[in-house]
Amino acid sequence: MLSVSYRSITMNKIEYLILYAALEQCETLKNVASDWQLPHTEVAIAANHLFQNGYILARLFSGKGKGINDVTLTMTQIQAHLDGKLPAIYYLTPKGGTKWEAVSNPDWNLFYTGRFGSNYDIETGLSEAEAISPSPELIENHLRVSGHLDGLVHIPETVIWSEIKPWQATYWKTLPKAYKVHYKYRSIKRSIDTNDPQEWELDKQIKKMFAEMQRWYTEPEFETTPPNPNDYAELNYYTLLNETSLQKAEYLILEFAVIFPTYSLGSVAYSKELSQIEIVIAADTLFQKGEIRAKVFADEYDFEGTPNVILTKAGIKDHLDGRIRASYYLTPSGGARWEEIAHPDWNKFFIVNFLGMFPYENGIFATQQETIEKLLALDKFILMRQHILGTESYEILEPWQVTYWKTLPRGYHLHCECKKNEWGYWSLNDDSPSELKESYEQATQWYEKAKKWYTNPFSDNA
Repeated sequence: MLSVSYRSITMNKIEYLILYAALEQCETLKNVASDWQLPHTEVAIAANHLFQNGYILARLFSGKGKGINDVTLTMTQIQAHLDGKLPAIYYLTPKGGTKWEAVSNPDWNLFYTGRFGSNYDIETGLSEAEAISPSPELIENHLRVSGHLDGLVHIPETVIWSEIKPWQATYWKTLPKAYKVHYKYRSIKRSIDTNDPQEWELDKQIKKMFAEMQRWYTEPEFETTPPNPNDYAELNYYTLLNETSLQKAEYLILEFAVIFPTYSLGSVAYSKELSQIEIVIAADTLFQKGEIRAKVFADEYDFEGTPNVILTKAGIKDHLDGRIRASYYLTPSGGARWEEIAHPDWNKFFIVNFLGMFPYENGIFATQQETIEKLLALDKFILMRQHILGTESYEILEPWQVTYWKTLPRGYHLHCECKKNEWGYWSLNDDSPSELKESYEQATQWYEKAKKWYTNPFSDNA
């Protein structure tokens, strides 16, 4: 049972951001945490308060596009959603919308929505758009500035005005009346003459006017004092990791960085549906064993980073919450640990790199030349790009650094020119010759089997 006093933690900016993020469309709590670099624990506590008090509800997805609406998530469900294990979106109730209005004091007469880019006419170069607002003056101002700011110049003679009574401004808010303008516009490339002070001044004035037009509500101020961790020290709704869960999390962290050393631990959590606590405990174990190391970046402009960093549990948590920018990579002992678990057959290894994936050069790499020849023979069935006949040349790599931590005695690199594959599975239909369908089926079966060069002991098919 939770012994935490919610108000001792906050109404706080996190609660406000959860409401704000879903003002105009449904959202996920995971995106809220990611977009504003918020700790999952604090997002969960804030969301739980909003759910339990009827300010937000969720839609749960059960597969095949089906879902259940108007669900009040429990704390356990909220955390599962944040961990990527419970597909869901949330939305404001009318009560939640009113709560947001109470702190933001919106002027709905200044609210504006627009839609651009429909029905492009290749002959005239015109596209269609519409704008809706309770204020016709606001619409007119948007039409005036759009050409200067976005290069979208409306055609005056195409403008058609109409009224909407009532107008559903958002999914939870209805206004008595609004005006809608339908018009056509032309896209142009806009530029400012850097030698003309008048153009600079005009650009500045229009940007200022546009910024003022965007202010249809007030963003409230919140306490900046962070919550005291002791206030929710007893908040523990995670299931303790058993040995199998920990081993699986460790393996997935290792597997994710076998080929490329540029991933974040957050990427593992998101794609492999691991909770933060699973990542924190497993990554901490791997750091302490010397099987992974981190490269930490000072800021968004730091592209070199500081390598060979051992993150603490607190550092891993800060990294997952977005407060520390870092990637991780395997050490040689980490690579050896992965090999011990996955039993890779390096003789089956290959990389198709027609798209320039770092750190490999363009082309096809493989331990066996026969593998490359098979890929070339079937590329129109299985690859997004095809090689151009007559441009092939082989390079023998002795030794071959197959990954950043692994070197093999020999490998082969095929250099060739390539083109977009215009054939592919998408060109098959009911009228396609049966021989062609059979060739495609055989090619895809071979390709799927060829890609399985190691064993994941924790997969469902293991």
